[in-house]
Amino acid sequence: MKKIALFLLAVATATGVSAQVDTLRIDKTYYPVRRAFYELTPVKKHNIVMLGNSLTERGLWGEYFQPAYVLNRGIGGDCVSGMIARLETILSGKPKALFIMAGVNDLIFSKTTYEKLLEQYERMLDIIARESPRTKVYIQSLLPVIEDRSEYFTGKNSRIAGFNTVLREMAERRGLPYVDIWSAIQSDGALPAEYTQDGIHLTGPGYAVWVETLRPYMKPYMK
Repeated sequence: MKKIALFLLAVATATGVSAQVDTLRIDKTYYPVRRAFYELTPVKKHNIVMLGNSLTERGLWGEYFQPAYVLNRGIGGDCVSGMIARLETILSGKPKALFIMAGVNDLIFSKTTYEKLLEQYERMLDIIARESPRTKVYIQSLLPVIEDRSEYFTGKNSRIAGFNTVLREMAERRGLPYVDIWSAIQSDGALPAEYTQDGIHLTGPGYAVWVETLRPYMKPYMK
């Protein structure tokens, strides 16, 4: 997990907006390489985009939801400001839908407040609404962890659950669908051991829960 910890500066020129410097440090190898890899496959109007961090990156979304045209845009270790920095290449294609899971690395590996993180999240949504207003946006809840698997995880499930409440309220206020993966996957407020090997990343059965929770929201795009 220490590999995940801790990168990223928000690159203002990537979005044309001013973004605060994030507390997570930039990874000078993996992040830009993965970003460039994705940019070899431009987003188009028929695409459904999965935007997130390593949890999203490790999912085989195009296979799970055939025949929908789903593109994976997860990058391991990414935070909300990092996702803002790479929105331009996603939104230029005017995708049909965008499923976002963002914020868990900010909550685990930095001391950011809910208020600051929500401000960044809403900035991301404002950019999407301005640059690609026809894109349907889905807000996915964050997932729990097993707290005793890493010193970074200690006490973080309550922090994650609290931000999920903030996300739900924000989604309702903005009229956006909120996809509650947390409730479907958690047990006693934590990630069940059978769904992970390291306390945060999912095994196949864990992804199966996520996929089945997403399926009703994906169904309109699978025709």
